[in-house]
Amino acid sequence: MKNKVFWICIIFWILITLIRLFNHQPWLDEANAWGIAKSFQFDNILDLLKYEGHFFVWYVLLIPFAKFDLWYPYSMLIINWLFCFAALCIMWIYAPFNNWMKAFITFSFPFLAYYSVVARCYSIGILLLFLLCAMYKDRLKHPVIYSIIIFFCANTSIIALFGAFAFGIILLFDLLKNKRYKDLALCLSIAGLSVITFIIQTIKVETTNIMPKMAEGIHLNQILNPFLFPQTLNITLLIGFIVGFLYCFFKDKKALLFVFTTYLCMLYFFKFWYTGDFWHHYFFYIYLICACWIELSSENITDNVKKIITLLLCAVSFIYIFGKNYEPRVYNSHSKDIAEYMKSKQNAHLIIKHPFFLSAFPYIKNSKDFDISIYQKINEPYTIKDIKEKIKSNKTNYVFFYKDLKENIDNQNSNNLNFTLDKNIINIFYIYKIEIINN
Repeated sequence: MKNKVFWICIIFWILITLIRLFNHQPWLDEANAWGIAKSFQFDNILDLLKYEGHFFVWYVLLIPFAKFDLWYPYSMLIINWLFCFAALCIMWIYAPFNNWMKAFITFSFPFLAYYSVVARCYSIGILLLFLLCAMYKDRLKHPVIYSIIIFFCANTSIIALFGAFAFGIILLFDLLKNKRYKDLALCLSIAGLSVITFIIQTIKVETTNIMPKMAEGIHLNQILNPFLFPQTLNITLLIGFIVGFLYCFFKDKKALLFVFTTYLCMLYFFKFWYTGDFWHHYFFYIYLICACWIELSSENITDNVKKIITLLLCAVSFIYIFGKNYEPRVYNSHSKDIAEYMKSKQNAHLIIKHPFFLSAFPYIKNSKDFDISIYQKINEPYTIKDIKEKIKSNKTNYVFFYKDLKENIDNQNSNNLNFTLDKNIINIFYIYKIEIINN
């Protein structure tokens, strides 16, 4: 590629993201994926995936590394980074966007700070969505290959499934319209396989351990504040973007179908099934990019519409450069530091009072060498009784709290227990030494 702007942007992106990547300690969701891949057996796939709510593609990719404990966490982090890097390269090479728009997308917070650094299933989903966008104009030349990509995209995450579903509808409609019945039958077979894999992976999903705030549904306030500005400005910008984009999308029925399908699916999912977090909500932005890509790939839209879409998407992407969503549990997990602390207390009895601390386990080669009691019910309050039942009188006991719940403990009858703070990590992770007081 001779585009100098591409090379300048991508080199800076590589430097920034790799520095962040090699200083990143995985948090619970990343560590869980590694643990699932390490324990992965096809005969117990439902038991492994029922707590995750994500699909098999990411876990299968991790299996060769997790099974043999190869270079955790860097193998996992680099694999994810490569997918995000490839997605951006496809966007730069094939997207009908100008350099300004591509640069703003590249340095937007989702691509610069989250999807490229935090090793989840989302980067591979974005790569496959962008690949579907890149092949969109030639989808009828290779409908089976296009369907296979849709299949794998649908099996990365429930969020990427919505985009895969929209692309699938467009493909099937075009095959039917053009009377390509043989290709239609093959693509419908792949679509049927996608439905079967979806049912298999979701039929036993466990929701009882979801935090209450994640089960109550997305609030209107969250929808009305997509940007980090005062609410009045957020609403003003949101109305302006909605009116502008809808005006443009009405010029291309397939772009309109795509954006309506994905947005309605996500709003329904976030409202009635899972509230979602900022990394899920960023897919509104990802699907906006895809819809604009579809629209600008059309030969039937006017130059004025192209200019309006370009201006609007540039504005949204520029705003997202400053869209910082900082979550200490994600970006500052200290999972490696917690693991080192656990190793220093290997002869003690460790009481884990929140599943977050399980993020340290992949750093420990063999957790069976440790005496650890785990209390994972995050929706139930911690009580003295819970702790007392776990204490071992013949060992030194340490209890691990996520955030400081010592005040809650102090308000209860201590039952002859003394809590002494042994380690405080960024005022979020607290480890107390427990001693039995003899009267």
